[in-house]
Amino acid sequence: MVLCHGVLMYLTDPAALIASLCACTGDGGILSIMALNADTLAVRPALERRWGDALAAFDSCEERGVLGVETRADTVAELAERIQSHDVAVIAWYGVWLFSDWMSLDATADEDIAAIAEVELEASKRDPYRSLSRVFHLLGRKSVGGDISH
Repeated sequence: MVLCHGVLMYLTDPAALIASLCACTGDGGILSIMALNADTLAVRPALERRWGDALAAFDSCEERGVLGVETRADTVAELAERIQSHDVAVIAWYGVWLFSDWMSLDATADEDIAAIAEVELEASKRDPYRSLSRVFHLLGRKSVGGDISH
């Protein structure tokens, strides 16, 4: 299994890294990528009442992230196409941080954390919720001997 979580967003062009990740994934192995969701970039500025930024985000693939660093986002379809071009078939994708990314969890009780996790897990698997998540998790399987059906 090859993991790349929360890295692609910091690269201007992730093509070389994606090619390397796919090459490092052995025959029949799993590639796991978590990436910033380009389809939801307008949500954070809108919730912060930055209406001009929210409007601009609808047509953007970049934002200044919560760490104050410029980031780049992907769509599930675009990233799926990129890995498939390297003989890695998409086997599943999930939404990550639909509800909890937009709230402060600093004073949240432990029992609430468990409930939040349960709700997030359920949302991660269902449309339209997973499509609205701040980040997505894409899983692919490397072909075996050129046969991508394995």
